[in-house]
Amino acid sequence: MKEYSNGIKGAAIVIHQMFFVLMVCSLYGVGYDIAHHIKGIVGLSTLIVIGLVGGFVMLAYLTSVTGRHGADDPEVYLNFVDRIYTDIQLLVFGFLLYGAIYVCREIGRMDFEFSGLLVAVGTLGYLADVVFLFFYLSIVRKAKSNTLLTHSLIYQGIVFVREAISSKQNPRYCTRKARERYEIQNAIEEISKGALDTTLNVDDFQGQERDIAIAVNNIREGLSEAVMERIRNERIKADLITNVSHDIKTPLTSIVNYVDLLKRENLENENARNYIRILDEKSQRLKQLTEDLVEVSKITSGNVHLEMQTIDMVELIYQTGGEFNERFEARGLTIVTKLPNQAVLVNADGRQLYRAIENLYTNAAKYALENTRVYVELEVEDTTAVFTIKNISKNPLPEKQEGGKDLTARFVRGDVSRTTEGSGLGLSIAKNLTNLMGGEFKIQTDGDLFIAKIQFEILNNL
Repeated sequence: MKEYSNGIKGAAIVIHQMFFVLMVCSLYGVGYDIAHHIKGIVGLSTLIVIGLVGGFVMLAYLTSVTGRHGADDPEVYLNFVDRIYTDIQLLVFGFLLYGAIYVCREIGRMDFEFSGLLVAVGTLGYLADVVFLFFYLSIVRKAKSNTLLTHSLIYQGIVFVREAISSKQNPRYCTRKARERYEIQNAIEEISKGALDTTLNVDDFQGQERDIAIAVNNIREGLSEAVMERIRNERIKADLITNVSHDIKTPLTSIVNYVDLLKRENLENENARNYIRILDEKSQRLKQLTEDLVEVSKITSGNVHLEMQTIDMVELIYQTGGEFNERFEARGLTIVTKLPNQAVLVNADGRQLYRAIENLYTNAAKYALENTRVYVELEVEDTTAVFTIKNISKNPLPEKQEGGKDLTARFVRGDVSRTTEGSGLGLSIAKNLTNLMGGEFKIQTDGDLFIAKIQFEILNNL
């Protein structure tokens, strides 16, 4: 690689200055000769041409080599002069140029001897060329490095205004205090969204903002510990429910079996038959509660195995409704069903979807007001299948129970006095199963009107 040594560059600068001084002195010499009617203009004009051509040649060379260490070196090297903003350089150069023109004009008006004129003009020309090269070569280096426009106050001002308009809060253009507050606010927003791994580096903050950053980190740690503690407690509760339910299930099975055997005995004592009937009802209720507890623990722990497949909701609702006809008739309830004539296909686990819908039918059979209607409807809304069941409750149904819980929470029942049968788990199981399958479960109450909805995306509406 051919290198451009500093000595060669320095020599080129000196030669350029010599040509420039020669040209300027010759120009003033021509003017002096014309003013004093001295012959020799031809020779001075020749020197002007030599100085002009030589100056341009040296300037072209300096333009090509400035900022580079060699002919094959693509990198541009800047120096301390190039750190000055471009518009500031041009402003200073313009001011100095105006001063130089003024001095040149004043010199032209003075009455010098020829030798004195050459000394004055030569000195001025030398200084002018130094200033010119100082700014010109800096401009060239910036142009080569593509920073001529970007490294200017005007450009930085435009960028600042554009960034300020496009972003309400841009920490890049804020004061230290504003930037720190922005980072704290951003961290708080992330934590509020559940990103509990968000932390602030307190070493980047000062003063009151540092104290706030420490407090935010402490809050995050406290929330993380609280969440982990709650998860542990939920697992303990689920394990407790599962273990107790299994422990109860074995003796309960024996009780149910022995009650069934007693029902087959031909007992003549009416009181004994009543006792057996009550035992049968209570044991069946306890059996159902145990099964619900086991189901809840499975759902909570994520141990429910789903076999997703294409299900026709119309057929499933017909099947479920037929199984509840006797129970509804026993309480004087009339089912008003409105279903599409064509199949409505969804992607779900048939067994679990049946369990969710069955729980809603069971809820209506238990808690609906006697001798009223139960409305069952399946609608197609755009790409969604919406199953709705509505009934009038025996008692008013508040939207929220004590403690702010809704009716889909575990062990929450519409009958606050808890005088009716039921475990308070049916709606919770239906909601969780629906959510696990990718559906949506909603509950609405208005006085004694109860509305439950199950929604699934339609696979194919035939």
